[in-house]
Amino acid sequence: MLGLGGPYYHDASACLVIDGRIVAFAEEERFSRRKHHKDSRSCAVAAAYCLSEAGISLDQVDEIAIAFNPTWPTPSEVCRDAELIAELLNPALFGHHRPKQVTVIEHHLAHAASAFHPSGFDEAAVLVVDGSGDGISATLAHGTTSGLKVLRQFPFSQSLGWFYETVAEHVGLGDWTSSGKLMGLAGYGNPDRYTLDFLTPRAGGYHLDLSRYGIRPDEAVDDQYTDLRYYRRLKAAYATAYIDLGIPRHHRTRTYTCGRTVPDTGYLPEHADLAASAQHLLEQCLTELAREALTLTGASRLCVAGGVGLNCSANGHLASLRGVDELFVQPAAGDAGCAIGAALEAAVRRGDLTLPGAAMTTAALGPAFSPGDIATALTDYGLAFHDHGDDLPTVVARHLSLGHTVGWFQGRMEAGPRALGRRSILADAHHTRARDHINNHVKHREPWRPLAPALLQEAAPDLIGTNVPHPFMIVARQATESAHQMIPAAVHTDGTLRPQTVARDDADPYACLLSSFAEQTGRPPALLNTSFNHEAEPIVCTPRDAVATFAAGPLGVLAIGPFLIRKDRPN
Repeated sequence: MLGLGGPYYHDASACLVIDGRIVAFAEEERFSRRKHHKDSRSCAVAAAYCLSEAGISLDQVDEIAIAFNPTWPTPSEVCRDAELIAELLNPALFGHHRPKQVTVIEHHLAHAASAFHPSGFDEAAVLVVDGSGDGISATLAHGTTSGLKVLRQFPFSQSLGWFYETVAEHVGLGDWTSSGKLMGLAGYGNPDRYTLDFLTPRAGGYHLDLSRYGIRPDEAVDDQYTDLRYYRRLKAAYATAYIDLGIPRHHRTRTYTCGRTVPDTGYLPEHADLAASAQHLLEQCLTELAREALTLTGASRLCVAGGVGLNCSANGHLASLRGVDELFVQPAAGDAGCAIGAALEAAVRRGDLTLPGAAMTTAALGPAFSPGDIATALTDYGLAFHDHGDDLPTVVARHLSLGHTVGWFQGRMEAGPRALGRRSILADAHHTRARDHINNHVKHREPWRPLAPALLQEAAPDLIGTNVPHPFMIVARQATESAHQMIPAAVHTDGTLRPQTVARDDADPYACLLSSFAEQTGRPPALLNTSFNHEAEPIVCTPRDAVATFAAGPLGVLAIGPFLIRKDRPN
């Protein structure tokens, strides 16, 4: 089964499932080097990668599933639009093979499947919340061994994702691609300062009413959906609402320093307070949705997906809800992850996947490169490098203990927007200056944005107060007193952190690095971990991407495969 995600001209992706198992997944942006692969829905290169991982051609795929309905609002199970299919899968990359049809998996069902099918649960309440897809902005579903049953849905005119996005834009953080920054800014504000009474949490969910700003909740607007007329009206209504609260819109400026564009990274107190108010309100609405889903299903496990599922702070709140014994959040919760859901849902329908399936414990589903391939790339760039073999983690740990910031490129690329030790920038979490160096000089982004810790699982009780694994850096936890003392650079101003826990494994260079760092420093096996990229580019994919990013910035050390490169002197 080949699943294709990102149908709305952003976050295109592909996932290959064979015998119910995810064989490969990748986002198109990693190959095009255009963040979010904006303004295109071609999944062709990501799909070609997935097929190459299995050693098959496109004409050998049993079924192709797309994660949206091209004929919305008219229901459809199959799409035979040759032009659309060619747009998704450029025939030139597949021996000019042109699939005659693709299976349609509704957008929110694909999201739900991406969360429930790889959760390993035999039953769960499923919550999907995003901006909008196929006219829906929130879905409550029940996952069982029989599959998924949709219980309740909220239309696009009740979108929580769009609400959150407009706040981020109003305070100057950027367009929808920058909504995640609002989560970090919220930690600096007062959530009680502003009452956003147009959005009301209530039993069973929430209600959005922008009538006084020109949009009634009972207004018939389906004809304004696909051409974005409603979206534009909605953004204007929200902007008026925030201005009426006395909050000026912040228009960010950019300056040029040493040939580099430097964004305006400041914020006003009222912007932080609006961010905090929006974050708190979002969490209240999600709480009501989760409670309703748990009540309707009688389940004690919760699965989450959709773009709002990338909100670590909100996920931490959901994890602590009474009645939630276990929480699974799809690490690729945004539209890219729909490729996973579409492929798995198609596999369930064909009988190739029996639920519950195997639990997803790793997001390392993308391309890997052999030492030979890496050495060739390094040689082509004229770089001096040293092969440390199995000793690389020990050598890198020594650099980290000396305060160096390291680019780390190992194994298969991660799925989703969070680096998980495959394409990472690492530093010592004991010193806040490491965090500031990464934000200010390495990634050139807002100095108030938090960085996350990666830690060995055995250190979790001491640093995050629980033994529950957190492999995907997508659920925030309250930092313990030990975390405040030992890894302060990873603790946000609100006292939370978003951990990635790593199982001890002598065959895993990442786990060995954490262990060696602890042995050399006498501190917990924990490091600062952020994605290996500049602010304006996707996470690096290939060795050449890694070298280009390393060369363009102030990183002094690059650990790539078994090799180490230093800028200060030849190795």
